[in-house]
Amino acid sequence: MDLLTAKALLERGETTPLALLEEALERARAFQDRNALAYLDEEEAKEEAKRLTEELRQGYIRGPLHGIPLTVKDLFPVKGMPTRAGTRAPLPPLPEEAQAVRRLREAGALIFAKTNMHEVALGITGENPWTGPVRNALDASRQAGGSSSGSAVAVALGIGLASLGSDTGGSIRIPAAFNGVVGFKPSYGRVSLEGALPLSRSTDHAGPIAKTVRDAHFLTEILAGESIPLEGPQNPTFGVPLDFLEGRLGVEVRRAFQRLLEELPSLRAEVREVSLPLPGVYEVYTRLVRYEAARIHEKALREHPEGFSPQVREALMAGLSLTEKDYRDAVAEREALRLQLVKALRGVDALLLPAQPLPAPPLGTEEVELESGRRSHREAFITLTLPFSLLGVPTLTLPFARVEGMPVGLQVVGPYAEDGRVLAIGGWLEARLK
Repeated sequence: MDLLTAKALLERGETTPLALLEEALERARAFQDRNALAYLDEEEAKEEAKRLTEELRQGYIRGPLHGIPLTVKDLFPVKGMPTRAGTRAPLPPLPEEAQAVRRLREAGALIFAKTNMHEVALGITGENPWTGPVRNALDASRQAGGSSSGSAVAVALGIGLASLGSDTGGSIRIPAAFNGVVGFKPSYGRVSLEGALPLSRSTDHAGPIAKTVRDAHFLTEILAGESIPLEGPQNPTFGVPLDFLEGRLGVEVRRAFQRLLEELPSLRAEVREVSLPLPGVYEVYTRLVRYEAARIHEKALREHPEGFSPQVREALMAGLSLTEKDYRDAVAEREALRLQLVKALRGVDALLLPAQPLPAPPLGTEEVELESGRRSHREAFITLTLPFSLLGVPTLTLPFARVEGMPVGLQVVGPYAEDGRVLAIGGWLEARLK
């Protein structure tokens, strides 16, 4: 069941917040092996569900999410729940509750659990030596993606009706794509990250993971605290950056994407090739994010380095070794890349490209085979998503194909602040791809 369907059932009196929670808890028990949840207090959740159920019976509605069970990634503080961000290292001081969580709670959401994640959000596999790997919703032998790993798996398995995630280089979109659900990274700054544990303050985004595009739109409006009109064309024109994709896909994902491009004209969409060279984007992103992340965790790195797993510690230490000039150069290079994206979007309604080069790989994968040869796992997967976090533009991922029986996600990318256009086009695609 998707969120808006559950909301309609609540409004008609055909279900209750308690019944929806019981179903979510049942699913959590049935899929404990997937390791989606970092924290769950069943008794407290049931008490809150009973309160919400009684209020609904008496005609009192807290807001548009009244009684809807949601989960939250474990880098957003939630009142009454611990925040560990998947690490054993001490975290910088955090408030009692993040603003995005307050927005959900004020809308009446039943926030009943926190989800597991890649350690301090610095990684895209969802494999965490401290908390154990989050396992793919469809195949427990495969990766869930990261860093919003548990959020995507929970949504895919019905452990709650949606989840709040964060995305610095693909951390909403990669796990959403791996698990066959919808993930939306709004424009930079659209959803407040006040009170959340940062990774890279200039690149972090907060957004929803949900079953459908319309659910993602509904939640984004609540999280942003403003209306986001769905203003998209009836017959969209898609720009496809074939130069950027050159050598960056696996053979089967390339074939699936090509089939989609051949099908789109029959659906009354136009497909145009656009140029998006983005030279050095992976290196620029890596320098910028690691520099910022290392300063956020500098005290813990100095005093309790053993609290970070070796891989994360190594990445953070590499960030500490970067100079202020390295950082300033990366910021300047980002502005040059931003101009290239603006040019690529001229004359088209949105860019279209896969969210992943391959289906979710087996747990423990370190290298993968692309058209261009062997690549490290990180470079292969994050390069398709990181440009749009680095440049702050709204980007949606939704399922569009199956490869090896696993879902593959499609990215819809629009200009900065055109979140409504991206969501409208995503809805257009969703209706036709089904």
